Amino acid sequence: MAVATTKPKKRHKVTPEQRPYEPRGAALDLWRCRELEVLIEGPAGTGKSRAALEKLYACAHKYPGMRGLIVRKTRSSASESVLVTFEDKVVPANHPCLRGTQRRFRSVYEFANGSTVVVGGMDRTGNDHAARIMSSEYDMICAFEATEFSQDDWERLLTRLRNNKMAYHQIIADCNPAAPSHWLNVRANDGGMARLLSRHQDNPLLHKSTGEATKAGAAYIVNLGRLSGLRRMRLLEGRWAAAEGLVYDEFDPAVHLIDSFEIPQDWTRIRSIDFGYTNPFVCQWWALDGDGRMYLYRELYGAGRLVSEWAREIKSYPDHVVTTVADHDAEDRATLAAEGIHTIPARKAISSGIEAVKRRLAVAGDGRPRLFVLRDVLVSRDETLHEAGKPCCTAEEIEGYVWPKGQDGKPNKEAPVKDDDHGMDTLRYAVAHVDGLGQTPLRARVVNVANRHRHRRNRMWSVV
Repeated sequence: MAVATTKPKKRHKVTPEQRPYEPRGAALDLWRCRELEVLIEGPAGTGKSRAALEKLYACAHKYPGMRGLIVRKTRSSASESVLVTFEDKVVPANHPCLRGTQRRFRSVYEFANGSTVVVGGMDRTGNDHAARIMSSEYDMICAFEATEFSQDDWERLLTRLRNNKMAYHQIIADCNPAAPSHWLNVRANDGGMARLLSRHQDNPLLHKSTGEATKAGAAYIVNLGRLSGLRRMRLLEGRWAAAEGLVYDEFDPAVHLIDSFEIPQDWTRIRSIDFGYTNPFVCQWWALDGDGRMYLYRELYGAGRLVSEWAREIKSYPDHVVTTVADHDAEDRATLAAEGIHTIPARKAISSGIEAVKRRLAVAGDGRPRLFVLRDVLVSRDETLHEAGKPCCTAEEIEGYVWPKGQDGKPNKEAPVKDDDHGMDTLRYAVAHVDGLGQTPLRARVVNVANRHRHRRNRMWSVV
């Protein structure tokens, strides 16, 4: 097991509970497991990711020439999550593999014995991370937030386990539970992979070896205890659960979540904004293709910042947007206007807005819906929200956006539960504007403006 032999740098927050590393429960089972496919799952904060990274690091030292892979669905999402854990808690301070490029640009960690740990994503971006991953061979693969992967991603990764420098090959899936029908849960239930159940008692930062909660652990469990509904079942109780009474039951991650791509310059773009400080502030950028389909391609989502701060970040993206629709708060809209961001008030009708979103989510006659969310839209993850078990982007809100139950136990579809719905409101504002609820749809308005310009130009030409 890896043990720090030098004094950590200040950025390494190493505590007696962290070093030397002592795996417990499912983490210890993972270290002993040599099955080809392994699923380590459980509530938030049980130490699942750390266990997988510690094993990967130990194997890189034990087997010269070994090749490991740290992978998330998107490469950018790894920088401020799994790589922080790897560099600040797993790898000892001043280790040679930490030399070189900054974390967000790093593609490999190199060890003195010839072992390497590659970092990548399965997204097809300008750097084509997936192509580079699929052109290499590995001994061990650690797939983090594995519920984000498709079964096709997983099976493609399996074909890369053929480097033959370790005594065995292994691919490890690390995740919190999702819907019971998720392919990972089904695969494990069918015996296709070893399932290891991680619990909060496994994490030495949360519980002492006697089982007694630490001060930090008690506070963390209290925090998770504030969650409700689906997030409580998954992140506190560790259950594969689906919400009852979903508002957008048409939403299918396999259909509506798509890989990032470069938005063509001639596509119409708009922004939609929902204000917040204690609750999240949300700004979404949407693009419309030639057939009027909507694509969410960038998102700011976070709490604890002033509107003026968000305005400066919004202005740092020079996209030409034709309109910015926003919640009705006059003071916040005035703050944006003072920063040069002019807005129009959103159409906030809930029922008609929800119906408009549902129509776009429905698969049309051409086999495609009329609304998509790009996987890599989030500019940066609010770690405070993440640690509190809250959604950190619009896509994470959808599965918990539900109708309240009526007295008869059935969904009351008058208005959704008003909880963790800030991205849902912002999405609804955008769709209501684009589809012109109560007025001419945006696409027709853009065409009409272009026609007026053309007619004006033709009249001018006719007199010269």
